[in-house]
Amino acid sequence: MKKPFKYTIICNKTKRVEEINITPILHQLQTYEPTSDPNISVLTQTKTAYVDTRYKAKLRLYNYITYTKNGLKVPRYRPFLNSEIGKTKAILNF
Repeated sequence: MKKPFKYTIICNKTKRVEEINITPILHQLQTYEPTSDPNISVLTQTKTAYVDTRYKAKLRLYNYITYTKNGLKVPRYRPFLNSEIGKTKAILNF
C-alpha cells in the first residue's frame, strides 16, 4: 500500500498529476501564459488543487497495515532527534 497524500494538484494543460502533503500556495498553481502580443504574458491559474478529506482515515489504515499488523510501533515525530537543539541550545528564548 502506498502512503497517502493530502493534496492532489492537476495541471489543466498537460493533465499531469502531482501529490503532496504540504498545502499548495497560489504561486505553485499559476503560470505566465502568452497572449497575442509577443511581449506580454498574463499570469493565470493553470493548475487545480484538490484536498483529500479522508486523508486521516487513510493514514490510520496505512499505519495499521504497515506497522501495527507486523508487530511494530508507529514511529513518533521527533524533530530534534540526533541534533544539538535542546541539549546545548535553548529551545525557548525565556
